[in-house]
Amino acid sequence: MSWKSTAWTGLAALPALTLLLGLQVRAEDLPAAKRADALTLSSVPVRIARIQVRDGVSFDDAVESMRLRANQRNLKYVGVNQLGKEIEALSGRPSRRIEIFSFCDGLVARQMIEADPSMLAYMPCRIGMLEDDQHRIWLIAMLIDESVMQALPPAARESAQHVIATLREIMVAGARGDL
Repeated sequence: MSWKSTAWTGLAALPALTLLLGLQVRAEDLPAAKRADALTLSSVPVRIARIQVRDGVSFDDAVESMRLRANQRNLKYVGVNQLGKEIEALSGRPSRRIEIFSFCDGLVARQMIEADPSMLAYMPCRIGMLEDDQHRIWLIAMLIDESVMQALPPAARESAQHVIATLREIMVAGARGDL
C-alpha cells in the first residue's frame, strides 16, 4: 500500500474517530480536495427518556393526552411522522405502530440558536411512540443533557430547561392517559 492510499484511508476514518473522542474536524485541517464537502463533527452527551404507557391506555389516548398537555404548557405540536406506515409501504409487510411527534416553542428555539447554532440539531423536540412485540406501548425521547444546557447563556439555559421539563411532563401525561 502506498503512503498516499494509507494517508487517505486514515483520513477516511477521521470522522468516526472524532465522534469517539469528542473532537472536532475543521475544513482547514483537511486536504484541499476534501474541503468542499467536509463536515464538522462533535460529540455531545444526550439523555434518553423512556416510559411505558399504562395498561388500559390506548395508543390514541396517549397521543391525545400528549397533545393536550403540550397545548396546556404552550408547547406547539408541529407534526407527526407515521414511521410504521412508511415501513409498511416500503416493505409491503405489516409493521407495528411507530410514530414520532414533534413539538416546538419558536421563541425558545430562537434563543437557543442565537446562543449556539448547533442547538438546531435538537429541534424540533421529538417524542417517539411505539408498540413493542409484547403489545406494550412506549414513549421515548432524546433530551438535551444538562452539561450541554450549562454551556448556554443563562436566559437560553433557563428556557431550554423549561422545555425539557415540559417534554418530560408531556411524556408522563401520555403514559398515564391524563386528559
